Amino acid sequence: MTEMNFIDLIASSRPRRKLTKIGIFILIGFILLIWSMLISPETERGRLIRMLLSLVILAGLVISVIKSVTRRKVLAKCSQEVSDLCLQEKWSQAIKPLRRLLGKPVPLSQIRYQGLLELAGVAEHTGQLKEASEIYEAIAQEQPHGLLGSLALVGKAIVLLKLDQLADADTIIRRLEVNVESQSLKSLVLLGRLYQQIKTGHYSDALTESSNKCEVARVGLSSKAAYVYALLSLAYRHEEMHASSDEETSNSPEADGGKAEVLWHRATMLLRPDILVEKFPELSELKEAYPSAPPLPGTSLD
Repeated sequence: MTEMNFIDLIASSRPRRKLTKIGIFILIGFILLIWSMLISPETERGRLIRMLLSLVILAGLVISVIKSVTRRKVLAKCSQEVSDLCLQEKWSQAIKPLRRLLGKPVPLSQIRYQGLLELAGVAEHTGQLKEASEIYEAIAQEQPHGLLGSLALVGKAIVLLKLDQLADADTIIRRLEVNVESQSLKSLVLLGRLYQQIKTGHYSDALTESSNKCEVARVGLSSKAAYVYALLSLAYRHEEMHASSDEETSNSPEADGGKAEVLWHRATMLLRPDILVEKFPELSELKEAYPSAPPLPGTSLD
């Protein structure tokens, strides 16, 4: 992990704002072409020079186009590789392709920002929380009004909660709740708010409209709805434990699991328990308390 400087990749991936070598070559060709037209407009020698310069410029343009197309294909392939690994939660395996992707200027903004979001995910899942927060913040600053910036802010809020910076995280979540731009963003903001309620011990608030929260997560997060199910499971477990303690019925079937166990089963059908705990360490007690479901057919076990 020490080989990869996450923060440096923000700057190294920024598109160049200066002429490339081929661009300079083409510009010099145009200048020489105009110069030749001025000093010898009608002579045979002048026409020959202009023809040669035109061919040189044309060759430069062709080379430039070929290099650009090739670079874009390489970037698209590398970006797809990173996305596939991150979707499978194989964060450590995504490091090398991320370095290839972001180690040089990326002219395609969509690929660059997607790569930076995935880089922040790698940093978060490998315990480099401060670096993850900085990367999310950089994206949000560069894309203050777009969906990508909002997604980055949700990611930053969750990281800040992990760092116990609860007030700053709450401020971000409240701001995002005012104007939710898409279903996927709505689901992620819900996840951030739910985690904040768990971190602060507001379990009853977390369980408000739990069925609706599950539906929003299912529609917007696909397999990652497991995080919402698992956090709700944790809230139910604490509420059940509190209720059983009050009623001195700690050996009752309800105190043994109930809704908490059902939701944990749903969560572990979608994502492995170790992946859930890696994202939210607070879920470790559920891994010990309840059996995990066998994975759905086609779910990766790697």
